[in-house]
Amino acid sequence: MFEKVMLGSDIIHNSHPWSLAYGGHQFGYWAGQLGDGRAISLAQVEYQGNLMELQLKGAGKTPYSRFADGYAVLRSSIREYLAAEHMHALGVPTSRSLALVETNKHVQRETMEKGAIVCRLAPSWIRLGNFELFYARDDKENLKLLADYCIEQFYPGQDYFGLVEQVVLRTADMIARWQVVGFCHGVMNTDNFSILGITIDYGPYQFLDTYDPTYVCNHSDETGRYAFNTQPKMALWNLSRFASALVPLLGEDEATTERIVTLLHQFVPRLQNEYHRLMGYKFGLKECDHVKFEQIIQPFLILLDKAQLDYHLTMRSLTDNVQISEWKRLSQLNAKEWTQVEPELLKWMESYKNEPKDKTLMEQHNPRFVLRNHLVQQVIEEAEKGNYQPLEDYFQVLTKPFDSHPKHAQTYGAPVPKAALGLKCSCSS
Repeated sequence: MFEKVMLGSDIIHNSHPWSLAYGGHQFGYWAGQLGDGRAISLAQVEYQGNLMELQLKGAGKTPYSRFADGYAVLRSSIREYLAAEHMHALGVPTSRSLALVETNKHVQRETMEKGAIVCRLAPSWIRLGNFELFYARDDKENLKLLADYCIEQFYPGQDYFGLVEQVVLRTADMIARWQVVGFCHGVMNTDNFSILGITIDYGPYQFLDTYDPTYVCNHSDETGRYAFNTQPKMALWNLSRFASALVPLLGEDEATTERIVTLLHQFVPRLQNEYHRLMGYKFGLKECDHVKFEQIIQPFLILLDKAQLDYHLTMRSLTDNVQISEWKRLSQLNAKEWTQVEPELLKWMESYKNEPKDKTLMEQHNPRFVLRNHLVQQVIEEAEKGNYQPLEDYFQVLTKPFDSHPKHAQTYGAPVPKAALGLKCSCSS
């Protein structure tokens, strides 16, 4: 029964599966009605005392598939399956993965590929774009029903202004954690943003290899709109679209507009405080205000970029007291270039070593392993041959990224080969 439900060939008894219509701004432009083109929600289930919505991605056509087939390929399904559970293990608010099932279908994309279905979970799959669609249709009745439902289910006791405020704050917390763990989403359209401030829709995402704040992980993003360092700004842009969609419920007078702006202005300080706090933990600092961040952490991030160092392995090396001379193997600079930047790193270290540090905090916030595109690609290639053991191995590592995993340390914890740096994906899935 379980396998049939996961394959979409049977339904849970007395359930009524559904898909949602929503709109969205895609790369800054209103795209009109979109919707769950290949996602089908099966039911709400209780999980650890909370309701979770079971959803199949890739099980076939829905009323919103338009000209698409409603299927998903094994390649993209593996990427989502791994990413959601890895992000959860890193402490980032996210949807979850329950199951990954290979189907007997072959799906036409650029080439014929194996089909698959991911069963994923979230408290809700309602997006900012759901509100935008009703606003665009001038459908105040359903806009109110949707807002009232979200308040009742997820933000009890709030009014419509409180709904905006809570979504702003939760999204700020989520984005702060993206920036801390070096996560690039790739497609931050309003239809890919949850009303709950959780990460959803893992497409052409990537975790930073070499630290580059301007990095763009989606090779379809030709303008760099969703570069790593623009993610906070783009999230705020999305939130402003959400607030605008609620104007029919909030009011359109000048005082209301000012109040909305005030709510949106909470985003930046909330994000900065959370980002500074969590980055401080990576450096072993129990407290990290703006001044401490500018004194210790920001100069180091600038040097990481200048030295073209691996973000995650370098941060972990601080925890393990690795000497700066050993960082050379983590850098993409040649020997001459390294000799120019090494003195600056040594000078920074002299300042940093005098800071009181909590080693436990560092160990808890600097993972030994992080999801790498080239390793996921290797897992995918083996799975396409019918060998799922590498997927299982990598899943075990990624869901416990702070453990040592001696059996897999060299395979999954080594520096990224130069030829594999910046391996990007597209939206094709």
